[in-house]
Amino acid sequence: MRGLAGKIAIVTGAAGGIGSAAVARLLAEGCRVVAVDLDEDDIVKACGEVDGDRFVAVAADVSTPDGCAAYVKQAVHRFGAVHLFLNNAGIMGVRMPIVDMPVAEFDRIIAVNLRGVFLGLQAVIRQMIAQGEGGAVVNTSSAGALRPYVNSAGYGTSKNGGISLTKVAALENGSHGVRVNAVCPGSTATPLLTAAFGAEGAEKSGDHLPLARVASPDEIAALMVYLLSDDASYQTGGVYTVDGGLMLT
Repeated sequence: MRGLAGKIAIVTGAAGGIGSAAVARLLAEGCRVVAVDLDEDDIVKACGEVDGDRFVAVAADVSTPDGCAAYVKQAVHRFGAVHLFLNNAGIMGVRMPIVDMPVAEFDRIIAVNLRGVFLGLQAVIRQMIAQGEGGAVVNTSSAGALRPYVNSAGYGTSKNGGISLTKVAALENGSHGVRVNAVCPGSTATPLLTAAFGAEGAEKSGDHLPLARVASPDEIAALMVYLLSDDASYQTGGVYTVDGGLMLT
């Protein structure tokens, strides 16, 4: 894809299925990548053998200002700049009805999935503006933000909020040459899906779709990396589904 070779990218949630797939694609396109998650060993395990000159794993809590500042600082220290940002870290949280959900659990989901997106946008776009070279951002939302599900108040609310942040950030930063888009995956074969629905439920969660299967992480990462590339140079403020036709059902 155009405009990726030599660029410096930050990917949060890099130890997860979609995050690690995106790291692999960005490296294959010639990017240098700062891979972020809570545990450095988990990042390296998920991403496999990587080129130390083009890859660094950073342990950081994306729900805190210090955590987000740390991964931006590390990117600038190691590679000199930040050009691309996949704001991907997220959790499903416990699935339960609103009337039964502890406030602490709702707050935990919001802290990672919504506050973390806000803090990441703030830290990275500040750096992009200071560099004066523009940039591209993709926020990971969810099909669950567009189609509500029972027992998913925390997850759906947080992911819907991420779409709003995407649109506001796109409006505010187009004049700086910074593009911001959101990707909404449907059911994807990741540990997150298995944790939420169990192995059998995760495997069957795509049966009702027009494509009759769940997505692979690489199929989600493909769109994310496209939106970060110069091939998407006129796309900002967009919300893109990769859902196997879920919105048609």
